[in-house]
Amino acid sequence: MRLLIAIALAALSGAALAAPDPAMKALMAAEVNPGALAFWAGGNDPPEGEASAAAEARWIAAEAGARTLQAAGRAMAEPGVSRPGCWNEFAALMVSTGAEGEAASRARNAEQAFEIGGRLYDACNGCHKTYVPTPQRLP
Repeated sequence: MRLLIAIALAALSGAALAAPDPAMKALMAAEVNPGALAFWAGGNDPPEGEASAAAEARWIAAEAGARTLQAAGRAMAEPGVSRPGCWNEFAALMVSTGAEGEAASRARNAEQAFEIGGRLYDACNGCHKTYVPTPQRLP
């Protein structure tokens, strides 16, 4: 009986760890995802034949995206919001890579932005693996 209770509690704690949070979903959809996509575009290979004005606009958007990631990371780790596990570490990583990404974007350093973008991806992916439930697979 104690074993069954322990298993049930473990399952519930795992479910709580991955439970959807509507406010966080909204932050991800409105801020994090667009910010990350804009930042990543700065470090990717430019489109073939990209005009210098378009390249400049892409880098400006990458800088803004990196600033957005910093603000979102700070919001995710708001004092008084308690989430289990390494949540705040992932949020801090978003802030720090966002700051590095902003500097690389400002310098128009595609190689550095690409490397930082990879670390940002790893942070996002690690958080999603920990906190986002796996979608149901169709048969």
